[in-house]
Amino acid sequence: MAVCDLAVVTYLWSPDAGSQYSAYGPDDVRLLQRMVARHLTVPHEFVVVTDRPEAFADDTHIRAVPIDWRTHVPGTCFVRLFTFAPDACTVLGKRVLQLDLDSVIVGGLDRIADRNEDLVLWRNPRRWCLTYPDVGYAARLALFNGSMLLHRGGTWAGIWEDFDPISPLAKDDQWWLSSRAGADCPYWDGSHGVYRLAPVNRPWTGVGAVLPENACFVTFPGDNAKPWEPATIAAYPWIAEHRR
Repeated sequence: MAVCDLAVVTYLWSPDAGSQYSAYGPDDVRLLQRMVARHLTVPHEFVVVTDRPEAFADDTHIRAVPIDWRTHVPGTCFVRLFTFAPDACTVLGKRVLQLDLDSVIVGGLDRIADRNEDLVLWRNPRRWCLTYPDVGYAARLALFNGSMLLHRGGTWAGIWEDFDPISPLAKDDQWWLSSRAGADCPYWDGSHGVYRLAPVNRPWTGVGAVLPENACFVTFPGDNAKPWEPATIAAYPWIAEHRR
């Protein structure tokens, strides 16, 4: 079966022993697919890259692709670099909109997917909200966050080909992407409606209890304040409205 021009892709794999990352399951994938279906009118296919493809064998809305472990480093997300593998355009889609599972879609995604660049990344708000984003503490932060990206298959293959899982030169995929793409890479930020949930001690880095009018995508990086936690849902009522 030929792949679709646009694939919305997410990754699901069993966490390594001692991993800092939250454990997700097939139902998280299905929830994300439903949010995408409500908010993306551009023809697309929803794809999960996973070590559990059998969990989606009877799902008519999700196509499962077996995970490729060649860039896997325990405790990291480098396995997601498969998006840039030379053959990914024939396995995933000609263009890939990659989304994290710990995200809430709150508005239309057409303007997010309708970009012509070969690669679009989300600028890390922790870094770019600072007055001097290139010096001191800021310079140690990744330029981009890996929670969302848009990629044209067959381009930027060096992100995959040059990565050495035996001796990785970055601590996770967002640092690797940042180092390879550089600060001039096309991006989304708050002006495009892409946000993170703001930590209590850094309210200026994202959204709070009231969504900005232009918001379409909110992600929850780190292990604090995840969108399925009762306390988080109570503090941010828009989560229950949109995460379903």
